[in-house]
Amino acid sequence: MKIKEFILLDGCSIAIQFDQAWFEEHISFLIKLILDNIADAQIVERILGADREYVRFNWLNNQFILHFESYSQSSWIEDESLDNIKIIELFHQINAQNNSRS
Repeated sequence: MKIKEFILLDGCSIAIQFDQAWFEEHISFLIKLILDNIADAQIVERILGADREYVRFNWLNNQFILHFESYSQSSWIEDESLDNIKIIELFHQINAQNNSRS
């Protein structure tokens, strides 16, 4: 399984699309796959829910939340501080890193 693309949505979140369907048991692998594209990202906590999972991580002194929703197979990143500049910087970082691995 690979990341198909990162999509910047309205400058406030990053949608993540994969090249194939994923299920709840794949989330640990997907977290690693995504965070491997973010230099110096550090996981702060992981929160498990019934059909959702969240990973809070730090990057450049900002906290972001990586979301997974199993039923819709949706995955996205938000900046917890709602700082659009940082989410745009993060988008450019992960997109460039992912493209270099393709």
